[in-house]
Amino acid sequence: MAARFPSYLQGDEQESTLRCTNCAASICLASQVISKGFTGRHGRAYLIADPKAPHPALSVLANTVAHRAVPRQLVTGSHTVSDIACRFCHTVLGWKYLAAEEESQKYKVGKFIVESKRVSLSRDGPVDFSHVAAAAAAAVAGGSGKKEEVEFDSQDEDECEDLFAGVWTPSLAAKRRQRRKHKS
Repeated sequence: MAARFPSYLQGDEQESTLRCTNCAASICLASQVISKGFTGRHGRAYLIADPKAPHPALSVLANTVAHRAVPRQLVTGSHTVSDIACRFCHTVLGWKYLAAEEESQKYKVGKFIVESKRVSLSRDGPVDFSHVAAAAAAAVAGGSGKKEEVEFDSQDEDECEDLFAGVWTPSLAAKRRQRRKHKS
């Protein structure tokens, strides 16, 4: 049996990664997550792309192995998929889309569904949100016409989710805060 050496991700040394919850093997960079709005077998799931793959058929995730290709009827139609598992603990993490019958679903080919319950977000270094604060400096809060600096609140779970998904904006944060203020 050949030795199994871990693959290491090539990214910024402080960039967040998704890791197997069972053995903590690195699976992908958080920046590879395209969407968090997908559903897997066990609930919420991430759609992940391999940006370095020259062709969708050659896309891979670090420290995973692919099972055989099987046809599967999913909510969005008929697809050919291959389950992917952690190379070390063999936990099934999700699947890779190999083919899609419907034209509207072909964008998924070569991408991966990873179950959010099977991976965890890991920050390997200090997280610097200064770029977020700088972008927020000119935001308008609550429609009052008063210019107010809106900074990212790392203690707010909704804002963390938005930032991770790449949709956080100062105006969205200001609107959400204003709604919460009116509810209480």
